[in-house]
Amino acid sequence: LFIEEGDKLAVTLPIAIIADKEENIEGLLSDAYAQLGKEVSVEEKGVLPVESVSAAAPAVKAVAAGGKHIATPRARRIAEEMGIDLAAANISGSGFEGGISEKDVLQYAASAPKVRATPLAKKMAEAGGVDLSCMTGSGVDGKIMKKDVEGAFASLATVTAPVGEFTQDGKEISERVPYAGVRKIIGERLSSSMFSAPHIFFTQKVNLENLLELRKQVNESQEKKTSVTDFIAKAVILTLQKYPDINASLVGDTIEKYKSVNLGIAVASPTGLIVPVIKNSQDMSVVEISKASSLLVEKARDGKLTPDEYSGGTFTISNLGMFGIDQFTAIINPPESGILAVSATKDEPVVIVNENGEKEVAIKPMMNITLSADHRIIDGLLAAQAVAEIKDLLEKPLRLFL
Repeated sequence: LFIEEGDKLAVTLPIAIIADKEENIEGLLSDAYAQLGKEVSVEEKGVLPVESVSAAAPAVKAVAAGGKHIATPRARRIAEEMGIDLAAANISGSGFEGGISEKDVLQYAASAPKVRATPLAKKMAEAGGVDLSCMTGSGVDGKIMKKDVEGAFASLATVTAPVGEFTQDGKEISERVPYAGVRKIIGERLSSSMFSAPHIFFTQKVNLENLLELRKQVNESQEKKTSVTDFIAKAVILTLQKYPDINASLVGDTIEKYKSVNLGIAVASPTGLIVPVIKNSQDMSVVEISKASSLLVEKARDGKLTPDEYSGGTFTISNLGMFGIDQFTAIINPPESGILAVSATKDEPVVIVNENGEKEVAIKPMMNITLSADHRIIDGLLAAQAVAEIKDLLEKPLRLFL
């Protein structure tokens, strides 16, 4: 038997072999393990009869040819969820040929020494890929604290000195930097998003003439200055309320649609890209959005965001206008279904219709916006409607205050 109750496998994969006691199923086993991706070669000792499997299994180490461990899909999933490395853990399987089952993983977890760490330290370590079991904390009785995990991050991020080496094709190496910590997390998440969520892109040019004039008037009447991003955020929020199918996530086999608009604002911090989230922004005015986002962005750049302040987003804005970028496409921040890329505002010649109904060329402040949408959830028509709505709100900014 290769699976346990509750396991899910493709319909073409083997789940069991049925044979007589004396029948040689060595070839069948090798073929089955190969299909399951376990690359197992049956040892010369032969096949154990059914009656003797449970008695003999505890004495068999569940390591296959090539050093891989034999484990059921469910056991592997449980081990991953509990942070147990089957290749490193000394687990004796009770299944056929020493195969590891779910109960073996659970028994190992129950007997393994517990890591003592603060909740924040555990979250930071999990996010940064740091193994706490190898650490001794600075807290009482060796408890692992936040500063201990930060120290581990620092050691991972240490840049090696120039090595004076050359690659095989002649490139001189100036330094080597570990691909680890925050940078690795960003890379893995965005790679997963790009290849698991089919992205579609929709771009519009937006005339910001009216918005910039309105922003000037708003800022003249208050001490706290609102940014163009704050107005864009409000336009996105109103659009998500008008088209709630975009304010959604694909969770397993279910599409979850949200009443809350938790808007993420992508920010470049010293440790990499981070997305602070304005929770329940659907209830905020432009000025309130400005105050909330300013506080979060400042904390992000100082590295002081709490996990709750950069999680739970439903949609993200990535604005690179301050760097003079003309246009770009952003990768969706999973598990969200969309992200809006905002480019620089630049004066451009635009064809307009004057007061006499005649066409003429005028210089206007123009900005490109590009919506990246998850095509599994959002159809092209819906995405196009959303981009058109954002454009209309920004070109008629009084609507943002109605």
